[in-house]
Amino acid sequence: MKKIFLFTFFVLFTGILYFYENNLQSNQKLTLQDTSYYFKGILKSELDKINCIANYNIEVELISSQHLIYVKEKIIWINKTNFSTNELYFHLYANAYKSNNTLFAKAFYLRPENQTELLIKKFNVNGKTYRLIYCQPEIQNPNDSTVAKIILDKQINPGDSVKVYCEYSLKIPVSIKRFGRAAGRNFYFISQWFPKIGVFENGKWICSQYHPYLNFYSDFGEYNVKIKVPNKYLIASTGVIYKKENVENSIIYYITQIGVHDFAWMASDEILFYQDVFRRKDGTLVNILSYVQPEKKKYLNRYVQCIKNSLKYFEDYVGIYPYQNITLVDVPFTSASGGMEYPTLFTVSANLFSPIKTGWPEYLVVHEFAHQYFYGIIANNEVYEAWLDEGLTSYIATKIMYKYYPEILEHFKVISFVPVFGLNFLSYNGIPIIYTLAELRIPEGGTSIENYYRSLTIGSIADTSYKHPNRLSYIVNSYDKPELMLLSLERYIGFDKMMKILKNYYEKYKYKHPKSVDFINEVKNNHHENMDWFFDNLFYDARVFDYKISLVKKISSNEYEVIAERLGDGIFKNEIALYTNKDTLIQNWDGKERWKSFYFKTTDEVIAAEIDPKRKNLLDINFANNSYTLKPRYWASISIALRWFFWVQNALMILGSIG
Repeated sequence: MKKIFLFTFFVLFTGILYFYENNLQSNQKLTLQDTSYYFKGILKSELDKINCIANYNIEVELISSQHLIYVKEKIIWINKTNFSTNELYFHLYANAYKSNNTLFAKAFYLRPENQTELLIKKFNVNGKTYRLIYCQPEIQNPNDSTVAKIILDKQINPGDSVKVYCEYSLKIPVSIKRFGRAAGRNFYFISQWFPKIGVFENGKWICSQYHPYLNFYSDFGEYNVKIKVPNKYLIASTGVIYKKENVENSIIYYITQIGVHDFAWMASDEILFYQDVFRRKDGTLVNILSYVQPEKKKYLNRYVQCIKNSLKYFEDYVGIYPYQNITLVDVPFTSASGGMEYPTLFTVSANLFSPIKTGWPEYLVVHEFAHQYFYGIIANNEVYEAWLDEGLTSYIATKIMYKYYPEILEHFKVISFVPVFGLNFLSYNGIPIIYTLAELRIPEGGTSIENYYRSLTIGSIADTSYKHPNRLSYIVNSYDKPELMLLSLERYIGFDKMMKILKNYYEKYKYKHPKSVDFINEVKNNHHENMDWFFDNLFYDARVFDYKISLVKKISSNEYEVIAERLGDGIFKNEIALYTNKDTLIQNWDGKERWKSFYFKTTDEVIAAEIDPKRKNLLDINFANNSYTLKPRYWASISIALRWFFWVQNALMILGSIG
């Protein structure tokens, strides 16, 4: 009897697991729990904090056989400012792919299969047809039609609303960046695809062109979207799929979301769907929706665990994630849409082979999730101040990685995707020339330091983002230097105070459009010391930091002189440490003088002196000269020499094989 019971239980349990797994993969089950604490995809407790200005109702049909979408779009825009306007500005981002002469295409060569444009059939405002006037608000280019304006015949006063209606079609190109279809696969990722109204603030429209490499800026609102796709196609999207209908050979998905400023979606009949949940501290649940390529199913658990770790870290230190869903889309190898963030959704990609110790794709997942806060919920203007999103995201992603994945090792790639443990110092056409195969743990900020060294003084963090002269300058001043600045700030004021600042910043500016000065003021208001020196040196100007201990000298039986130098033009407040065989003596220096002598009294044996012993200033370009030892250590020099000969030998062998 007992054996029969156990066998029956095993059969039932196996059947439940089989049904559950297949139910998730076929996307039949849209939610896992009661969602009465949500309204239109967001916690009800958040509703009174949201200011819905730009609201969209969109109906779209995907004709996969033609790689085409047909769209009917309604916008209700409300003037919630104290200014009047007789103009409306619109982003037409898809026109960036119109030709190789657009501003966007200056950085990406567009083959015919990569090109498309919005074919607008109707464009009405309050029932009246107006002519779209193409314009270039920032960089003149007559071939760029990614921004258009309409001049109305009457003013829109404070409190007034307007209704915009448009119909259009859009061919889905093979993706070259973010938007498009994957070559050779039934996979469509649709982003920056619909006419979107600009931001009206302080009596002026902010509506930027589609700049290469830069992101976007738009107002919060409510989105209601109906997407019709062929049978067997799964949909991933911003927001919540609350209903679906089978119509002839198609499926219509009904989607809603309030409190967001953009909408992106994916359609594919060659993708797996899985669902999990994260329980907040108050017991409410977040749906974790994962859409994974069949060949990368092995990464599913790693993806989901990354999201759970990120949700927990943000809840512990910054604030709760307020939306009902968080959706991950894993893109095919033939898609260029991976590694990008959208409200409640982000895309990732993974190599065929990537052990967890490499920290990849973990870092990508954590970074893109962090954008849900510093882009999605706090929506600054990324065309003007990209660092306020990218820098904060890079900083917090690093903190999450070192909390949950502390054994991250550096690795370089051979043949574009095969990761090899070690440090790559020099490459030729992707072939490593000088490297070491040692397993070396990356210090916090280590990957950002590599880029920072490549562009020390071309631009500052405070510079307007789209005005950076090249991509490297933009990357360094939007991602790398800001991360190093924020890590240095944390080390200077302390972790707890840094997290308090981020928490206050999040609570004050969520669903708003803060500027750099708002974050800086938050730092100043939460620290007792005047921090102008910090931001003057690290944020507003492009200064080079290099401090050195140039001499340690015994000047009496119990007194030593330590001479410190400032070799760069950057100023940072430092500590000077004198190490003895029994103790460490510390003095403070404001770092302003070009050189200064410090006097320490001790009867102990002095070993060495060091400036910035806790490495608070991560922008110092030469840590090797930060210390000075009294007794030379020959073995260290021999060790370095042996490694150098090893690297040179490797280089000669590889160069010989190239020939």
